[in-house]
Amino acid sequence: MTEAEKKALSKIAQETGPEVLLQMALNARGKSRTVETAALRRLAEVSARHAQGTVENACWQMVHAVETLRRLSGRKVWRMHRMRPKIDKDGEIGALEYCALNKTDGFDEVMEYGTPELTAEAIVLRHPSHFSPAALAAARYRLERRGIQVDLNGQIV
Repeated sequence: MTEAEKKALSKIAQETGPEVLLQMALNARGKSRTVETAALRRLAEVSARHAQGTVENACWQMVHAVETLRRLSGRKVWRMHRMRPKIDKDGEIGALEYCALNKTDGFDEVMEYGTPELTAEAIVLRHPSHFSPAALAAARYRLERRGIQVDLNGQIV
């Protein structure tokens, strides 16, 4: 890791502005995957408004991560136009349950970027008491099918 990357990572860890973090990710694109990914993860973390450790917070981190990935890739339409109304209608838990039971574009986008912990499936497995056995099984299957190992506590190993 270069000194510039270390400096950028230190700044990312302290930054709380989503637009600043987005700009940092954009600036790092094609130069440092480490810095770009750190900025994406931090942006998702600071953008989620619910209490840390809750299903709701994890859901909004996922939403912000997918939308940021879409912006980084230059897509004109980057908002999650199906997921946001699903959350409004069914709540975060209902929307995540739906994602675990159905194949979504967001899953593929996050997996291709290499951040499986930000998938709805990983969230479902980290919070098993909130989800149906079918959703838990589908989430585990989808992640394992992509080569991602999940321990008994729902953590990616």
